[in-house]
Amino acid sequence: MNLLQCALALALFAWLGVACGEGPSTELEAPRRAARPALGSGGRTWALLINGGGKPAINYQSHLLHVRELAQLLLANGIPGKRILVFSSDGTDPAPDLAVRDLQTEKYFWLIEDLAITRSLHQEIRYENSTLEGLEVHPATKEALTLWFELEGERLESGDTLLFYVTDHGTKNKEDLDNNAIVLWGEDLSVNEFKRMIARLPEGVRVVSLMSQCFSGSFANAIYSLEEPGRTVGDVCGFYSSSASRRAYGCYPENRGKQNVGHSFRFFEAIRVHGNLVDAHERVLLTDRTPDVPNRSSDHFLERLLRGAASDSELELEAFVDALLETARAGETRYDEQFARIDHVGQAFGSFSPRSLEELAARARQIPGLGRELRSYARRWKTTLDDLKRENLRQFYRVYPSWLEYVKPGYLESLEPAEKRRLTRSLLVDLVAFTDLHPARSERLEALRTISTEAQTASYRMNVRRGAVLRIRSLLLRIAGLVYLERHRGGSARAAFKEIETCEALHLGGEPIPTQRERALPPPFPPLVEESELLSNVLPGWMGIEFKPLPPRVRERMQLERGAVRVTKVFPGSPADDAGIRVGDIVIGPPGAPFLEPRQIREWTMTSIVGEERPLILLRHRGRKQVRIRIGAAPI
Repeated sequence: MNLLQCALALALFAWLGVACGEGPSTELEAPRRAARPALGSGGRTWALLINGGGKPAINYQSHLLHVRELAQLLLANGIPGKRILVFSSDGTDPAPDLAVRDLQTEKYFWLIEDLAITRSLHQEIRYENSTLEGLEVHPATKEALTLWFELEGERLESGDTLLFYVTDHGTKNKEDLDNNAIVLWGEDLSVNEFKRMIARLPEGVRVVSLMSQCFSGSFANAIYSLEEPGRTVGDVCGFYSSSASRRAYGCYPENRGKQNVGHSFRFFEAIRVHGNLVDAHERVLLTDRTPDVPNRSSDHFLERLLRGAASDSELELEAFVDALLETARAGETRYDEQFARIDHVGQAFGSFSPRSLEELAARARQIPGLGRELRSYARRWKTTLDDLKRENLRQFYRVYPSWLEYVKPGYLESLEPAEKRRLTRSLLVDLVAFTDLHPARSERLEALRTISTEAQTASYRMNVRRGAVLRIRSLLLRIAGLVYLERHRGGSARAAFKEIETCEALHLGGEPIPTQRERALPPPFPPLVEESELLSNVLPGWMGIEFKPLPPRVRERMQLERGAVRVTKVFPGSPADDAGIRVGDIVIGPPGAPFLEPRQIREWTMTSIVGEERPLILLRHRGRKQVRIRIGAAPI
């Protein structure tokens, strides 16, 4: 700790060491509520499962899968179906309201993926009527929800729990991040509107939210009174897939099947392992391998408390928090379990286990740079792979021209889905057989596919690691908040925090009996240092030119192969510039091996070893010239 940090810490500890008093003016008031039965003392659990859908085009099948799985989980834990209410899209209206697209299961579909033909052969989105057998389904509208709270909600009693689950889209309120919204069927439900709804419930009913929509962390503000924003209400809490300012992991029309990725699926799995929401949340921090940032209402409470206290102390939040974390580390063992959680998250995502926000920020600075590089490289490799796939398909049509009649857009659009799938499979059988007859091109395709996949996977991992940094930050803030509550003599904030933690401690049913698969944690990410080393494996070579293929008539007149290109730009200081390549030069290819395909020069350059010197034949003013170019590393 440097001198400035020491001074800040001393000032903080002096302020915390006041023997009595009510503390800073920003301290949140304790909840003012009537006494209620202890949680878990026999109260009933109700569940409202919300899939707003928005409109058919974005009402994805994955959302309905979430609702079905949670309903089955609740039923298995002894919650009767009559207390599980579903508000999904247009309710029981038989009109098609669900977007469905089957997975593309053909093994070699990658040979035509992302080419022009894909738009016609890809599995189309179709619309079906969503159904949920054995459950009471209502339309996901404010009117239907309000009616339930006004009429059915009165049946709940003090000591009961209402589990409010949301799987859907969310919208961000740019003017007020504390008041984001859930997308319903053709309308939105804001945080403040949600507060008004649950305020209709009888006194002493606990409301526990589990939300997986974008910007869902905003709903942590439901712990505060609408009329008195500084007062917590005590019996309201929740768990959220992301913060108020971040999107959640995207949902797609495809049924993701066995993979079933995302916050909701991981949370359900964790409930089956632990049986309660608090431990399930802790497990999700390790098992959710998406860029989401799972958080809970008590996290939100502590961060708001710390921000207020730091402001009153005229300290930056980071300095204020790090002083508290220094206290937690100072020979005390009571926070060992909390720090161990940080170690577990760091290990799971192959990153680091910081003990301060300052250390976290320093260690995390390398991630954005690595992420940008990997994204850039992944795009370049994909472009190069697509070029070769396009050329392979062109050569296939040249040998089998009859296929051109079957892949015309007009013809394909006239086919029924089953007919289109049969045609796709027949095309791929012939295309694979043709590709295998050309081993050199087949090997190039496989090599480019491998490196493209590797770069894209690593790029996605970097996105997830950025989310993991925010998860660790939340855990550090939680430890600092616990230290602050312990050392601060005013008890109102402590009481409010205890109420929220008690609210979060929802246990569902009996003792869980998880399967071995459910108990197992996924393998950890490779260490961040290995991800850095991976850059050398996916680093594309760079020449430093822009080019365009020669027109066919020019090529034929000059008796050049299809891969000859004209240089349209040379970047100053680039390897091409150093080699003497000029604008207007025609690049033919290496000596004795002219480029045969348009844009093959890009593949040749990218797959060259960085630092390697390679010869190229140019055509300049109708005269041939050989240059030697030292391949450089591709810039971002």
